[in-house]
Amino acid sequence: MKGDKTVNITIKGGGVTLNIPVIPSKVNVSDGSSTPKTVTIWRKGEVDFNDGKSLDGLSWSSFFPSRYDASYCNDKSLKKVQWYINTINKWKNAGTVVQVIIPAMNINRSMKIKTFQGDYEGQELDYYYDLEFKEYIKLPQVKVQAKKYITVKKRDPKPVSKPSTSKNKKKTAIKKGDKVQFKGGPVYISSDASRPAVTRGKAKCNCTIVNSNRHPYHLIHYSGDIVYGWVNASDCEKI
Repeated sequence: MKGDKTVNITIKGGGVTLNIPVIPSKVNVSDGSSTPKTVTIWRKGEVDFNDGKSLDGLSWSSFFPSRYDASYCNDKSLKKVQWYINTINKWKNAGTVVQVIIPAMNINRSMKIKTFQGDYEGQELDYYYDLEFKEYIKLPQVKVQAKKYITVKKRDPKPVSKPSTSKNKKKTAIKKGDKVQFKGGPVYISSDASRPAVTRGKAKCNCTIVNSNRHPYHLIHYSGDIVYGWVNASDCEKI
């Protein structure tokens, strides 16, 4: 294939077009091999699962001539040897995706340059090189929805007021013989009377009898209003 003018090789990348001036004698095309993953399943042994394939490859060897020679040059608009070297190196170092086009071989692929190396030979300093490409596969864009987080401002705990001791003070049980403060209210003639005999004001009294009837305490005053009879538990408290 070397020097065959019916074959054209074009590389395009970064807005630059490079026509290979001397067609290589052969172009190596390697289709990627399958890359199965082997796993061991209990009581089944090893099983292969398809995991796609390796990247396709493309490579050739040729040279960039220092002067145009119609016997082997495919491109009359021959450029300086250094231009070819610099352009390919720039693509390789930047990881530029290039389009390799060989119409005679039905090749039009997006690829990246894997290796590029060569030597100057002869008195005219032609540059003999080896060039290798690897297939480029563009991954699909995956849309990721950002999660929304609510920031909760930390607050100092609200102070809890202490309950009033006067309201929550446990009432002391009144026993026979205790001194009692009568707060004022009805006085009954018996511990189960339905109606009061009289209503009296505040007085300090002695408790003479205690039972569990409707009016549980029998009081006799010793100071204050005249109290002599049975009273409600809510109307008196122990002194």
